[in-house]
Amino acid sequence: MKARDTDFPISDADRSTSDMAWRSVSYLTAGILFYGGIGWLLGQYFGHKSAFIAAGVIIGIVLALYLTYARVSFMERDTTTSDLRKPPQ
Repeated sequence: MKARDTDFPISDADRSTSDMAWRSVSYLTAGILFYGGIGWLLGQYFGHKSAFIAAGVIIGIVLALYLTYARVSFMERDTTTSDLRKPPQ
């Protein structure tokens, strides 16, 4: 239990990790809902509703995971290689 008037320091690294975790969850949720919805619409139009919904959900998950991977690898590349590119002083 947290004592009154006690503040715990939060570093920027902890905050960016937390933000990235919530962003990943948001990408997955949005991908499933958006592409599942497109699959549902295509299923209404062409028939075979369950097949189009399943395909849309799978495509949404794959694209969301790719987007999360691309963002995380960009963050890691930006922080690790930027230090290596600086000329020695």
